[in-house]
Amino acid sequence: MVQNLDDIALLSPLRHKNTTLKVLLVFFGLIVGLLSPSPILPVFIALCMVFSTLVFGKIPAGFYFKLFFSVLGFAFISCIVLLFFAQGGETVWSIPIYRWTLSITTGSLNLAVLVFSRSLNGLSCMFFLSMTTPMLELFSYFKNIKFLDVFMELTMLIYRYIFVFLSLLFSIQSAQKMRFGYRNLKSSIHSAGLLVGSLFVQTIEQGDRLFLSMNSRCYDGKLPYYETSYKMTVSDVLLSAVFIISTAVVYVYTRGYQFF
Repeated sequence: MVQNLDDIALLSPLRHKNTTLKVLLVFFGLIVGLLSPSPILPVFIALCMVFSTLVFGKIPAGFYFKLFFSVLGFAFISCIVLLFFAQGGETVWSIPIYRWTLSITTGSLNLAVLVFSRSLNGLSCMFFLSMTTPMLELFSYFKNIKFLDVFMELTMLIYRYIFVFLSLLFSIQSAQKMRFGYRNLKSSIHSAGLLVGSLFVQTIEQGDRLFLSMNSRCYDGKLPYYETSYKMTVSDVLLSAVFIISTAVVYVYTRGYQFF
């Protein structure tokens, strides 16, 4: 059985914590990490978020790090590119290629490390929120604070339709495999073309059926949401205060630090 983030979030103990507090902590971590001039603070916030997700949220470490590093790889590739195109500072390494010279400077190294640390921070914050709060509760929360009702309606429908699309994809692909549709390169290319065409037609038909079913249930342009409210406990507030104070202390002592 394939696990998704909603399955993980529904089983997490942090699911029953106050949604407002979790959202505020995540936004605090994101903003402070992005504004930090030093890579130390984003790394500190990322470690706190990873620790909270794995220890307090009881998220399986294997599932978490497999997904985490697969996404982080894109940020790592971007940082490698920055090493050769950002300039400033002393040259650390260079290599001539025909008429050009690729070089790595201390400025490009510092920029690449800073960008990577910010990516690490943002990814860990979003994973904390998505793995401890079901998406329906997040939609309900943003709906209650009047956050662009039309945007939330579209987001909810798109989120729902992702799983419809994946279900159709897996069912068609399984049927093709049972009929040896991928036994060689020629049949694989032919099967892939049929898969794309069938998906296009069936997703349009599924969208029409979804629209008709919503209209038959008196859909007036606004989706009802299941609203949940969890109380903010004293221990939650204290732990959040410790995190905020620790972040402020780390910022004060590391704001001017650079690795190179």
